[in-house]
Amino acid sequence: MIATIFHILEFGSFIALLILFWRVSKWPRWKVRVVVYGWALVFLWALLWAAILPMSLRGILDSQTLADIFPDGTIAAGALFSGWFWPMIVVAIRSYKDLKKIGDDHVA
Repeated sequence: MIATIFHILEFGSFIALLILFWRVSKWPRWKVRVVVYGWALVFLWALLWAAILPMSLRGILDSQTLADIFPDGTIAAGALFSGWFWPMIVVAIRSYKDLKKIGDDHVA
């Protein structure tokens, strides 16, 4: 039961990051900043779930439960090298929607 709760929290926090990227990419002159700062946030998110939370719960949960619940450290390494990918996709979708909306306004 606790594993399911942590997995839902992990997935929900990642979706919250994507929504944050979506909202901030609407601000003027923030598209590149969203990719750069988003990369840092994705790395910190992965570091939190791969290292900080398991270390803080080490005395509360046994080692097998910690290994089952939390991802291994490769998620943090993956976020370090490719964490820019998710913010870039969100910014690209937002830019495409804004461009399409502007194009629709000019046609009418």
